[in-house]
Amino acid sequence: MTKTRITAFGLTAAMALMAAGCATTSSEPATALLQVNSPGDADMSCEQLSAEIGRMDQMMGADMQAAANAEARGSAAAAGTSAAINAAAYSGALGRVPGLGFAANAAGGHAQAQAQAEAERREENVRRAELRRTSLMGIYQGRDC
Repeated sequence: MTKTRITAFGLTAAMALMAAGCATTSSEPATALLQVNSPGDADMSCEQLSAEIGRMDQMMGADMQAAANAEARGSAAAAGTSAAINAAAYSGALGRVPGLGFAANAAGGHAQAQAQAEAERREENVRRAELRRTSLMGIYQGRDC
């Protein structure tokens, strides 16, 4: 294999690693967990309760979609890492560049862990929104709204 080909494969592997890292990097801050009960819940009017119940429905849908997206990003990072390691192995760069395989696995593992943590936070928010919605429905029905 020529030196030019090895360099091309090595650059391809490096670009695939960077793409895998970027695929899991989000400009959004970490998702804050929803508070199930608020001090003013019992003082809400029927219209306010209805609006808040609707907001919980929307939040559950959005967080379910965001959790699925985070899981997909984790899968993409795993696939990108695998492709980069395979490209480096076939090019011979894996044997010539000390630590390349370790660095690729570490980058891929970090990207997957980030995506999994985000998915878990979103899923927890779905559970909390469902609990809040149930609590608000109890108040709503207790008032005969």
